Amino acid sequence: MRVKILLQITTDDGEPAGAEEIASFGKCVERAEDLGLSLAESKILLAAAQQRIVEVQTKSWIEAQRCCEVCSRRRRSKGSYPIVFHTLFGDVKLASPRFHRCVCRKGNGRATVSPLMELIPYHVAPERLYLETRWASLVPYAAAAELLGDVLPVETGVNATTLRQHVLRVAERAEAELPKDRRTFMDGSPADWQTLPVPDGRIVVGLDGGYVRDWTERKNNFEVIVGRSMPEDGAPRYLGFVHGFDQKPKRRLVDMLES
Repeated sequence: MRVKILLQITTDDGEPAGAEEIASFGKCVERAEDLGLSLAESKILLAAAQQRIVEVQTKSWIEAQRCCEVCSRRRRSKGSYPIVFHTLFGDVKLASPRFHRCVCRKGNGRATVSPLMELIPYHVAPERLYLETRWASLVPYAAAAELLGDVLPVETGVNATTLRQHVLRVAERAEAELPKDRRTFMDGSPADWQTLPVPDGRIVVGLDGGYVRDWTERKNNFEVIVGRSMPEDGAPRYLGFVHGFDQKPKRRLVDMLES
């Protein structure tokens, strides 16, 4: 038997486009593993659907950014250049157009603008960064990269070095979003603290620490302190910081204590 997968996209104005074939598989039934889609076939299907869907979405985004935001005049094109958008379901190849600066802007700003770079400045989908960071927190970078390539249609960037770079970028962004360091987490004067109401439910807080040793320089190590708060009627919260390196560790306690 022959299985064809058709994709039809309806635009925002309600007009459906023609259905187009994105994948075709020849199927037989001789063994249990012949039933349904195989892992390889699912990767082909996901990658083909992702490519077409992202193409339509980015084309709509670019067209919406084509006119000047000040005078609404249509900006002139200055060609395009290829980019690759790394997603969970395939590496999507796109053409990123450049537009000339509108004449109403005179000498202010850059000579050209690339709307697609504003939408995806790092060329990596947030969901892929999330999954890379989550898996890398559980297993070594190399193992996480291999697992990513085994189950998802990811072509490039599936290696320990790239994954580590992505994780560090996420960590830097999370670090920048931490609140300001606070001297205390209770308002008012110490004399008034005894009159505060007792919190609803019991909260169990656990703290632990350990040393992480450098793989190559065995004499180099650093101490990591981690903690977890477990309320009776809510989800647990976690914290972690490197002792002696983090200059404002109290910032990491805010979210945990306020839960």
